[in-house]
Amino acid sequence: MTESTQILLFAVVIVLTVLLSIIGWQIFQILSEIRKMLTKFNVMVDGAVTISGNLGKSFKDLSGFSEGIKTVLGFLKIFKKGEKKDEREQK
Repeated sequence: MTESTQILLFAVVIVLTVLLSIIGWQIFQILSEIRKMLTKFNVMVDGAVTISGNLGKSFKDLSGFSEGIKTVLGFLKIFKKGEKKDEREQK
């Protein structure tokens, strides 16, 4: 009786050890795949950050360019007003 109980207990321990080893290996494989996926995702996010940064710089440069144009047009308006005043004063 004692031998059959010991053999059954030993068999259960062996089976559980094998099952837990297989489950552990599968968890390791899943975590490895998740790590690869997160690495790829990180590269994609870095690319998106770079693109959005470049777009921001482009819009900033475009804004600066438009401000420069507005300033030049403002100076031209001042000079045109000055020319009109000079023509009025000469008449």
